[in-house]
Amino acid sequence: MDVKKNIKWISWSSLFLAFSIISLSAYGQNNRLFHKKPVSSYSLVPENQQISPMPLHERVKRNMVPEKGLASIIPGGGHNDMLMSGNGKMDVQVYGDPLSEQIVFRHERLVIPWKLPFEAPDIAHVLPEVRSLMLQDQYKRALELSFEAATEAGMPPGTQNHDDIPAFSMNIEKPANGPVKNYLRTVNFENGEIKVHWEDQKGQWERRAFVSRPDDAIVQLLTAPQGESLSTRIKLNTFQPEPAPLTPYGNTDSTSITYERDYNKQRLVLEGHFSPQEMNVGYAGVVRVIPDGGEVSVDDDILVVEGVKSLMLLTKIEWFQNIDEKKVNKVINELETITRDYNELLARNEKAQALIFNRASLNFDRTPQENAMAGEELLADQRTRIGYNTTLLSKLFDMSRYWLMLEGGGIGSFPPIYGHLNVNVNLQVSGGAMANLPEAMDSFYSWIEGSLPDAKKNAENIFGARGALFSVHPDQQQGVLYHWDYNWPHHYWISAGGWAYNQFWEHYLVTGDKEFLRNRIMPGLKELALFYEDYLTETDSTGNYIFVPSYSPENWPSEIYDGRPYKNGRSNDVQAVINATMDIMICREVLTHLITGSKILGMEAENIPKWKNMLEKMPNYLLDQDGALKEWAWPTLSERQDHRHSSHLHGVAWSDEITPDKTPGLAKAAWLANRKRAQGDASGHGLSQRALAAAKLKDSYLVNFELKQLIEQGYFGPALTSSHNPYTGFMPDSQGSILTIMMEMLVYSRPGVIGLLPALPHTLEKGNIKGINLRTFATVDKMAWNMKEKTVDLTITSLREQDITLMVGYGIESISASDGVLVEHPEKGEENCTLQLPKDKSIKIHVNLGDSNPSDWIRKVSSP
Repeated sequence: MDVKKNIKWISWSSLFLAFSIISLSAYGQNNRLFHKKPVSSYSLVPENQQISPMPLHERVKRNMVPEKGLASIIPGGGHNDMLMSGNGKMDVQVYGDPLSEQIVFRHERLVIPWKLPFEAPDIAHVLPEVRSLMLQDQYKRALELSFEAATEAGMPPGTQNHDDIPAFSMNIEKPANGPVKNYLRTVNFENGEIKVHWEDQKGQWERRAFVSRPDDAIVQLLTAPQGESLSTRIKLNTFQPEPAPLTPYGNTDSTSITYERDYNKQRLVLEGHFSPQEMNVGYAGVVRVIPDGGEVSVDDDILVVEGVKSLMLLTKIEWFQNIDEKKVNKVINELETITRDYNELLARNEKAQALIFNRASLNFDRTPQENAMAGEELLADQRTRIGYNTTLLSKLFDMSRYWLMLEGGGIGSFPPIYGHLNVNVNLQVSGGAMANLPEAMDSFYSWIEGSLPDAKKNAENIFGARGALFSVHPDQQQGVLYHWDYNWPHHYWISAGGWAYNQFWEHYLVTGDKEFLRNRIMPGLKELALFYEDYLTETDSTGNYIFVPSYSPENWPSEIYDGRPYKNGRSNDVQAVINATMDIMICREVLTHLITGSKILGMEAENIPKWKNMLEKMPNYLLDQDGALKEWAWPTLSERQDHRHSSHLHGVAWSDEITPDKTPGLAKAAWLANRKRAQGDASGHGLSQRALAAAKLKDSYLVNFELKQLIEQGYFGPALTSSHNPYTGFMPDSQGSILTIMMEMLVYSRPGVIGLLPALPHTLEKGNIKGINLRTFATVDKMAWNMKEKTVDLTITSLREQDITLMVGYGIESISASDGVLVEHPEKGEENCTLQLPKDKSIKIHVNLGDSNPSDWIRKVSSP
């Protein structure tokens, strides 16, 4: 073991503890077993290796932390603790080590390519027998049969995904000048600028970086203390992907990438060339070097900088389907045209980015001292509270919107693509429409539309059907359905497309854009409906459809798991069965949206009766012995409750099929199902799904329970970036979902309905939210609440003239509104009233709240 490296790592991870030593002396006086005070492990680090954070009072005094931004007082260790900046196409991840920095440079297109075209295996011929076996409860044999056919067609189970890779990481080495003190790193959400600040014997050092939208470049500036000079060594480190064990039709991820370097003191050019079998796919990273004084040279593959006052670096990364010298030279020339004025570039980026970022915010009263608290301090403080550190909530709201902007809301072509379309990406972009980030969502819509041709071939080859069957894991290259195994039979999951188009529909509800409805929603919904027409061929004795095969993501009924080993060490579970509740819900949603859209646009009159008839033949949902909604609407299949997914609550969390006011009996069944569902492996997306369902069900207890777990138990790191499981690497499911959870617990909406504070945790007594969109063609300009005074003040602008039912679960003690808005005054204590909203006019509503609670409904409802 390298002891020095180990001590250095301890110094980073223990910095905060060094300044917050817990004293147990009082306890020790009363307990003979504790007679010594504990000490911080940081005190054991040699002084010349210590990195001391900037004290809070100094951060406030110097105004070091942006009001719309975030600070960290510990360098990142390469885990889930990086600060990020991006423009949708490129991003950087900055860890902030003063002496040995590692900055990761990424491009949205950098996944290991496969040779195209390829398509889903032709296994439709076994579907009749698969169905027959499943209807005889022979699920295992049915699944094996489908895999035998897929293997014979050249695509066996166990197929894996594309690996993505960084373009490179930049290592910046700097000589030490004694102990590091007053360390701080920050990110400004309004302009994307990351600053790393520290002091040593020579004075104050600073590194700055951001990714520009208008100039499509990564901009860095390294500065020395006044009167001093900077000497550093910079190296671009490359990555080699690990080959996937099994990929479609014998395609294997390239075991190596060939890198070519062309370095001189004016610029560094790094080219990555993928395997020749992938044609000539590659990328180029070009770094323009702009020193102020001093000398610059190249020593082998290291840029050596000596005696400069400052060093500016301008970087572009471009991906090419067919890379050649001419294209690389074009990138070099484009960089040469960019100004050398850092402040001018930053101002230009802020003008573009702040306009988007400042559309929406979640705000609580806070002091400059609270704003200057670092992520480490905010999280530590949160863990001491019964309620919430509201500054932390505000910054999580801001960070999540900022992340969605930098990943998908800029000049790029793709949304964040981390994981599957069976919950991961869905949560990552879940707040985009409501949080007023159409730029981020447009990349999602385009990505889904781009996979439609492959989705049609998936339907034909796997089900022998017309229409579209979307892949669970489309990527930047293709939308082929290839990723499945015994434990995740995604080839028989029919709901990826319907779930994706749920986001399209939400865009229409918040914008009222009929051209978007006509040109981008209806074509996809029609393809999905066409698939359902051909898929739904089996019926039960009552004439209702049987969904077979059917899959509820990653879960299986308790009857068909006995814990014994299965094939190749896989567990003896079978997840492809009959009538997954999610499949029924999403099919119902697709058909309902299709009928509604057709009526709005005055089209498809000849098909509406057919779609209505299909809706009438949907299977009944089933309840368990406790009255809870079952995950499979099939009598012989029982629940497996200890699981991270809660897919059977789709009709609550993601749509308005089930609501306490429209379908109270079914809503109670969903409430019980949500309360009964355990956590499985405690994935962040599982907590998020339950919290979203709870918000729609007005279950503030469960919202509070899940939200506090997310922010207190390791799902967010010091940079307020999220992980899949506690204290693991970066995975943005919760990054996207926590934004949505906070909006949904504050305001509920569907066409014609707005609900105020449906699931507010009781300790959030006062705050306001601004600029969020509602799914009823309206925007909340501002909503402020004060639970001590029992008031809500709402300013809202409607995109159209419409009547709205305002729902207030606390009861309406009294209400006032702009002239002509309130249709009639409700009786004292009533929970609903009708508003007439004018078009494009900001109106104000003041509500004095009653003594009810939004969750009171659950005790008044009988089971269906």
